[in-house]
Amino acid sequence: MLRGSIIIFAGLLSKIFLKRKLRCMHWSGIFIVIIGLALVGISSILKDENAAADSKAFLGIAMILAGQAVSASQMIVEEALLKKRGYPPLQVVGLEGTFGIIIMCAIVLPAMYFIPGSQLNGSYENSLDALYQIKNDYKLAIFCLLYLLSIAFYNYFGLAVTKSLTAVHRTLIDACRTIVVWITGLVIYYFFDKSFGEEFDSTYGLLQIDGFLFLMIGTAMYNGLMPMPWFSCCREPTEELMTIQANDGNIQEDTSAENATEKTGLIRGQRKEPIYS
Repeated sequence: MLRGSIIIFAGLLSKIFLKRKLRCMHWSGIFIVIIGLALVGISSILKDENAAADSKAFLGIAMILAGQAVSASQMIVEEALLKKRGYPPLQVVGLEGTFGIIIMCAIVLPAMYFIPGSQLNGSYENSLDALYQIKNDYKLAIFCLLYLLSIAFYNYFGLAVTKSLTAVHRTLIDACRTIVVWITGLVIYYFFDKSFGEEFDSTYGLLQIDGFLFLMIGTAMYNGLMPMPWFSCCREPTEELMTIQANDGNIQEDTSAENATEKTGLIRGQRKEPIYS
């Protein structure tokens, strides 16, 4: 549920830093997507209503929101690099991967190794043991390779969407991944193996379906696939209005050019004398 807050952060940051004008239709789509994400999240919480409350829940919520704000900032920076600087998506993905490898290998993984934890040698994250396991299990190595390839293509296609559309479009499409994950879990449970996947909850399953419908409706509204002509602020500008605005712009340009010519003549001493008949 909270992961959908990236849509809000992306919309606000694009308006602040990219100076993008979000119309009523866009804000309405974002709001409806948030409602859908909230419904999906509430259905999951209600299923676990008997679980013990965690005292660190508020800290976890704050960390999730902070993480989504950082992710939204990353997408806005990526859009600025792609559209304002003209970098190709593949180059941006390569730069992100290069800096990510350097930071992980030089800072994060060594720090995790020396932090006390429950893994081998008392480490919080023993990367050497992970490499040893990958070396001695070809299945694990294949899955790691497939994971790397999937993440590479995912990042590339995500940046391609950002370059063609906007970062907010990318977050909206990314929010719909929940639908695919949920449907995949149901298919695995009912058609393949009941020890995997997820059983349809007859009590709160309809709430999840409603949430997914809100997700699709909000995404369609933001992309302009579902116009709302009954709201004046959400109407698309008509051709007549666009023509009038264009003509007004041309008139203003002509007037500005004429005034500029007249001012130039006055500066050079070429003053227009009135003609009397």
